[in-house]
Amino acid sequence: MYKKILIAILSILLILGCSSNDGKEKEAAEVTLYKLAQDRINARNFLGAVESLSRIERFYPFGVYAEQARADLIYAYYMSGDFDASYAASEKFIRLYPRNTNVDYAYYMKGMTGYYQDSSVLGNIFTLDLAKRDVSGAMRSYADITEFIIRFPESEYIEPARERLIFLRNLIASAELDGAEYYLKRGAYLAALNRANYVVKNIPGSTEKDRALDIMRRAFELLDYPEYVQETEYLQSIN
Repeated sequence: MYKKILIAILSILLILGCSSNDGKEKEAAEVTLYKLAQDRINARNFLGAVESLSRIERFYPFGVYAEQARADLIYAYYMSGDFDASYAASEKFIRLYPRNTNVDYAYYMKGMTGYYQDSSVLGNIFTLDLAKRDVSGAMRSYADITEFIIRFPESEYIEPARERLIFLRNLIASAELDGAEYYLKRGAYLAALNRANYVVKNIPGSTEKDRALDIMRRAFELLDYPEYVQETEYLQSIN
């Protein structure tokens, strides 16, 4: 009886010892992966960094480095050119850690990567059907960056965010006016007028305002509305 009890105790101690060793091994493995990820980022091996950080997220989702690994993944994906994954990683970080001290970075990167998802903005630059150019990705990025600026006006990323906002605003306005020009050349004067008027009213701070007013003036001339032509010319003179 005594021997059985002794064997049972030894067995329990052995199991506990193994569990403790497993924990130490897992912790060491997580540390090793994170250090490897940092080394790869420093060496600009961003694909390798993504691999290491993804393993931490997969195998140690509640580990010591899990939170930081998810933040680093946003950057590693972005630098490796996988903007879709960077956007998704930003959203995930915001959802999981809304009170994290680095959450402003996640909001910022969400806005910065949104535009790159819209490959049609770049891919359709030389298309003939300019009226159908899709700038939905740029508009979403504009909304995301605006949200970031409102939420974190004191963030260290505020200045580059504002610069990107200006860039996107001009891009969206330019795309709208490309469509307006397309309609104007094909005799769809009302459609051209509506697009140009949208830019004037909804994107007033863009560099495209003069172009928008010129399209409106030409559309009014072609529609034979001389009073509106004069009004538009006046707006051009004071702009």
